[in-house]
Amino acid sequence: MDVALSEKCFQDFLKLIHDLTGITIAQNRTSMVEGRLRKRIAALSLASYESYLKLVKEDRSEQVFFVDLVTTNETYFYRTPRIWDYLEQKFLPEWYAKNPKKVFTAWSAASSSGEEAHTLGVICQFFKEKNPNFLYQVVGTDISNEMVGLCQQGKYSGRSVESFKNLRPELFEKYMKPTADGMYQAVSEIKSRLRFSQHNLFRPLQIQDKFDLVLIRNVLIYFKGPDQERVISLIAPKISDDGILVIGESESLSHIQTSFKHQEPLIYKLDPTFNSKLKAG
Repeated sequence: MDVALSEKCFQDFLKLIHDLTGITIAQNRTSMVEGRLRKRIAALSLASYESYLKLVKEDRSEQVFFVDLVTTNETYFYRTPRIWDYLEQKFLPEWYAKNPKKVFTAWSAASSSGEEAHTLGVICQFFKEKNPNFLYQVVGTDISNEMVGLCQQGKYSGRSVESFKNLRPELFEKYMKPTADGMYQAVSEIKSRLRFSQHNLFRPLQIQDKFDLVLIRNVLIYFKGPDQERVISLIAPKISDDGILVIGESESLSHIQTSFKHQEPLIYKLDPTFNSKLKAG
């Protein structure tokens, strides 16, 4: 296909991406959108980007492929080590001291290929070995069905696991086992406590549980302010009163109105006075 992506069609794709995902793609990313869609258009033997735009608008099943193509997924084990140090050394011990008979529940809300959820599983399993009565469940969700499939498969290699090997070699050796195809997979004790499903952060999560920990890291940067508020407002009801929200190192909630208060860098808790502040304002 030799036809270029026109400015009008590009703008129409940007609107469709936002309508389907809430994500705002920058105006200077024409070549990125063009490149990501080109192979799919060729595979479908379509003549133009306009033809593909029409197909995506009309065919819900094609929207699944489209979302997979235009969303960015990059992650690795132990990303931002100080977050994991905080969870391991401070949050989990304090939470367990207050809730010795509860199941600890966590949600990796933009799980990409699953490294974040698996890292949390490793930390929880290590904590369980020191506290045998500790129970945990980790839920991971992503808008991309392709990524959910990778999460469920749970096989990792290369750059994805390098930081884990270097930072915590003893835990890597203990909890990550080599597979026949030269990759690594978490041990069954961890995998049995992880579950993954597709979810759009612009929609309410269809799980009744409240979570003690929600990680939504390095995804808010793809939303504009009002859309960030919408995402956070949908997450807030899913966090327990003593739970925490963790965001990415390049993100902040200070510029938007939310029901969370800053706890320490990248860590937020629900603000019980939020509604009264709204009324006073």
